[in-house]
Parts: sequence; C-alpha cells; structure tokens
Amino acid sequence: MRLNGMIEHRLYSIERDKEDHLVLCTPKRATWYRLQGYEVFDFTESLDMEPEYFSVDNSQIWCYNVYNN
Repeated sequence: MRLNGMIEHRLYSIERDKEDHLVLCTPKRATWYRLQGYEVFDFTESLDMEPEYFSVDNSQIWCYNVYNN
C-alpha cells in the first residue's frame, strides 16, 4: 500500500532451515519469501501494531537473527 508516495513496511518473522530472522519489509516481499518456501509470520498484524512507511523499499534490511547457528 502506498500513502502519499510512501511504501508500507511490516515486521515479519522469516524462518527457514532452523534460521529465524525478524525482517522489516513490504507485504509484497513477505509474499515472495512465502512463495520461496519460508515460514512467514506478520508481527505487525498479530500485535495490532501500526506499519512503518518509508519513501523507498527497504525490503532487504534484515533486522535480527534470532538463532546464532
């Protein structure tokens, strides 16, 4: 969703092969991860949080690696 030229980003948990990352990305990028076989959980929706809006797509920013394997 775009709001005055801004791009919606949400906080997701992206997990695959026992690696779990918290990612701030667009819903479109989260869908891409899901189609690639990752488990995707939307924290923004689950915790009733407001999404973040940026003027650029910051989908490639990995916020946190939950496991240090």
